[in-house]
Order: sequence, then structure tokens, then C-alpha cells
Amino acid sequence: MQEGRCHGGPLDGQLRTIRNPGGFLLGDKPSGRAWFYDRRDDAFHVRDPQAQPLADDLAVSLALGEEYDVLALPEPAVVAAAAAEADVDTDEYTILASNPNPARISAAIWRLWTDFDRIEPSALLGGVYAAKPGYHNYRNALSSSDYSVGDVTADRRGSGVMASAIDLSLSDAAMRRYTGRLDSAARSRDPRLYSPRGPVLREFIGTKDNHGVYCYVLTGGRPLGVGADAGPDPGRDESHLWHIHLSIIRQFCEDWSALDGVLSVLRGESLAAWQARSEYNEMTPQQAQQLRDAHYTTSVAIPNPTGEGRVPLHVWANWMTGAVKALATAVGSVDEATKAQLQQDLTSLQASIDAVPDQVAQPFGSTDDPEDIALRLRAMLGDKATAVGQILARG
Repeated sequence: MQEGRCHGGPLDGQLRTIRNPGGFLLGDKPSGRAWFYDRRDDAFHVRDPQAQPLADDLAVSLALGEEYDVLALPEPAVVAAAAAEADVDTDEYTILASNPNPARISAAIWRLWTDFDRIEPSALLGGVYAAKPGYHNYRNALSSSDYSVGDVTADRRGSGVMASAIDLSLSDAAMRRYTGRLDSAARSRDPRLYSPRGPVLREFIGTKDNHGVYCYVLTGGRPLGVGADAGPDPGRDESHLWHIHLSIIRQFCEDWSALDGVLSVLRGESLAAWQARSEYNEMTPQQAQQLRDAHYTTSVAIPNPTGEGRVPLHVWANWMTGAVKALATAVGSVDEATKAQLQQDLTSLQASIDAVPDQVAQPFGSTDDPEDIALRLRAMLGDKATAVGQILARG
């Protein structure tokens, strides 16, 4: 951490604690102005008292770098009316195209930022991926003993190559507002932060009064010394007086449905409004478990019928059909008539699949031409056709 007094510009005389060695960019997003503060002689000196234009690409590139931090002006000169209940749906292709590092920042986390950016006038991106310990780094780059990998089982699920944290740099008033909303939701075990698959966040860090840093751990508190699985965790660094840090459980770092709940809390949406549109609230815990099991079966457990560890196509199709049946049962928003029709269609498909082994057992008729049989066998046997032919030739 770098601590020092600011000289010149809007922060003249104020103390700041930052993370990066070069200094920081101070941004006033509502007015589109910015100031650079460079660190030298254990202090922060404004580079030019005259503000420069605040360019989005400049702020984002600095936030994702390791030289300068990005801070929001504590009291913005111009504050537009917050649009807490505005429609923030964004075209997915637009989100993907604007992601500066899709190899390390998931589309879901980037959408969390872009949607939040649209509703909070003072917000500036404070960072996502960083090559350091903790949730800002991706799991495959960390030791198994890192707290963001080893403490919580769900952190060993999900992507191993995506960062799983985000920092939101905010004005003083916004810091108090959003930290307070997160705290109320966490303490009440709001389902937007506690999905059927478990807590979406490991922790959040911010401030409720602009004087003291506040951290609340939603799960995995005991390894951190909290004394319980969840609760406040004091002692985090003072850079969180100007930015909110969200540690996202790695299982959810690519799950927009989960992160949409976090955004709902931040924007001040009512729980009822979120429940009316959230897929998580269309399921009972039993249905949610069925959905998890079916997803695991289709994405992990079923061997590829054409790749390494392949199984006969009819076996693969049998497993896949069973998984789809489980999915049809799991989706609580499907009415009973539709569900019955799905089950009927899938049962019919299962019967067709079950007939495949009998068809394979007698694939050739007595009148089939040997050339045709050879061609069909070659297609079935692939690169093993020559070896099988040699065995057959030996009689």
C-alpha cells in the first residue's frame, strides 16, 4: 500500500491510500474530467491543475494495469439523477466486444461492470484481473493454499482461467450507499446474494461512513478468523475507503444469473421485482439440485461419443436423454401440460434409441453386396478397419 498527502488539484491537502506505485487517476465521470496524481517523495502531486478529458478507454486501461489506481472524485461537481430502477439490459455482443481482456474477464463480470456503470454516475472501474494472490487472479495461477482456492469448496468449481473479483471506485456518498445495501442484504441472507447453490460472494469490502473500512464475509469466515462462517471481518486496508471490492465465489464468475442478483442489490431494486424475473426463484431446492445434476451430466460426466474415452453412440444418447429428462423436471416455470409433453417426446426418443443395439446386431442382410458391407464397416470402424480386416482375413 502507498499512503501520502495530495498536493494540488481537487484533493489538495487530503490523505489517500492506494495500491499501485505510480499514483492514481482521479475521475469525475459526471463532468467528464480527470486529473493525474503522481507519487513522489512519499506524496501525491497533481500533474496538471487543469483537468483533462476523462476518456473511458484511458480509465479502463489504467484500472486493469499495475502502475496507477483509478479513484472517483469524492464529491462530484455534477451528479445526474441515479437510475436505480432503469432497464439496464444490454446486448450481449456489445458487452463481449467491449471486454478489454476476455481471456481473464468473464462476460458475466464485464456485464456486471457495464450495467452498474450505466446506473451509478460516479462509478469508475477500479480493477478486475490482477496477477496477485486472491480472487483478482485466476485459480490456475494460484497455489491450492491461496484463500480464494482452498477455503471454500465452491471456489474449486467454475472457470480456472477467469478472474473472480471486481473493484468499483465511487464517490463518498456512493460508497456509503452501496456498502449499506450489500450489508443489509448479506445480514438478512437475501436470496440475491444467497442462491440455491450457495453464497454468490465470498466477501465485500467498502465503507459505511467514509471513515472506517467495513468488510462482511458471507461464507468461509472461519479460515479468515471471523469465528463463524459469516460475519464482519475487520482489518482490511484503507484503499477500500474509495472503492468497493467484491470477491465472487469462483463457481459463479461466469454465471450472469447469479451476478444479476448482486447487481439487483446494488441498484436498489426490490426483492419482489427481482424474484418476478429471476430464474433462481422459479425452482425449489430439489429442482435446483436436479438442474445442477443434469448440467454436470451433460457438460462433464458424459464422454464424447466421437472423442477420447468415447462410448457407443446409442449409449451416449441414452445418457443424454436421461439428463434432458432431468432438466425438463427441474425447470419449475414449465407448466404441467408442457412438462408432460416433453416427457412424452423424450420417452419416444428413448424408445428409438433403445432399438439401435438390435439394428446394430444385424446390420447386414444376406443379399447385401460385399463392397457395400466393406464400405459400411470401414465407416463404423474408422482407423481400426485395417486391423479388423487382418483379423478377419486370418479366418
